Amino acid sequence: MHTTTVTKPLHVAVVGCGMIASTVHIPLLARNPNLRLAWLCDVQEEPLRRLAAQYDVQHVTTDYLDLLKDPTVDMVVLATTHTLRVEFIEQAARYGKPVYVEKPMAGTLPDIARILQVVRESGIPFCVGHNRRSAPAILEACAILERHRANPAITPWRLDRNSHLRPPMPEEGETMVLLRVNDDYLTWKPWSFAEGMLLCEMPHFLDLANLFIAREPRRVFAMGSTRLNFTILVEYDDGSIATLTDSGAGTLDYPKELVEITHRGAMIAIDHCLEIRTAGIEGEPFRRTFPSLDTRVKTDKAGIEYFYEAAQQTIAERLRTGDHEIFLGFPDKGHYAHFDRFAACIRGEGETPCDAESAAQATVLTLKALESCRLGMPVRVGPEELHPIVM
Repeated sequence: MHTTTVTKPLHVAVVGCGMIASTVHIPLLARNPNLRLAWLCDVQEEPLRRLAAQYDVQHVTTDYLDLLKDPTVDMVVLATTHTLRVEFIEQAARYGKPVYVEKPMAGTLPDIARILQVVRESGIPFCVGHNRRSAPAILEACAILERHRANPAITPWRLDRNSHLRPPMPEEGETMVLLRVNDDYLTWKPWSFAEGMLLCEMPHFLDLANLFIAREPRRVFAMGSTRLNFTILVEYDDGSIATLTDSGAGTLDYPKELVEITHRGAMIAIDHCLEIRTAGIEGEPFRRTFPSLDTRVKTDKAGIEYFYEAAQQTIAERLRTGDHEIFLGFPDKGHYAHFDRFAACIRGEGETPCDAESAAQATVLTLKALESCRLGMPVRVGPEELHPIVM
């Protein structure tokens, strides 16, 4: 349950009313008492009229300049295809409008550089929709990892056979991240296969790897099909490594996301944003659970057992009704809180939950992974690509 402190609502405009906007962003914005849906914009008029009527939105347009010219608009959510983002962000900056943009932030390295330049020069509040940064389970995992980094003591129950003989191991300071994504391509819209799951989904997970490792990436090696099944290795400047494995040939009645982090004798596992398991850190409980946003599931189970029960209820309900749109047991992946934190940033009450610089790093890695997969070899990630200077 979210406990948002209600203030004067910010007026929000949404540009692009496709699947992610209509099923996630618009419903969440309409439910948030700190935000008020004021404008909807799309090139297709039918979804505009339908969504405006459904959510009682006063203004609709097929030209985004109309909403940018409205002085009452406090925040713009950009949910168009990534190929249209640079021009819009440039225009929004000219009108001084804060921008929340869906991932990937851009589709080319020059576009990334241009967006960074516009955001730096204009100073507009800016946020990219890497919403897992605002998920309760991810925030707690980050806090656990930081506490361990600050005090990486060897726990008394570990077996240390040669403590007096071995030299310090530099590899102990590296962070290893293993991230597995189980997806089902049947749930994807047909247009997504032209871009592939690597471009559509991996910015989220490469951003998580960057968040946990907190070092500069230096090399990427990807293999497989960018459309469906692939593995990505990212090497960082301190020797840390992230391994990301994604399969679109899976099934969503099994948990989608598992992250395992090892560092200086500790293991932190985040299971589908519903549960954290911790080992090797004295004073930390083995298991923490996090509530789902779905109130329809009938169970007293928590954590990942909650998901298993929800999945079985989903299967039973689909077989009973034939309605394959039903899915029970959604974890809290931070969508609502990400909007809330960005709204606070616009009010001057905190930092953006995902700034342009952080998002650029994840997007660069995504594009480098695409390049590596097509070339069949590792590719370098240079500081000039992570921190471009555009004259």
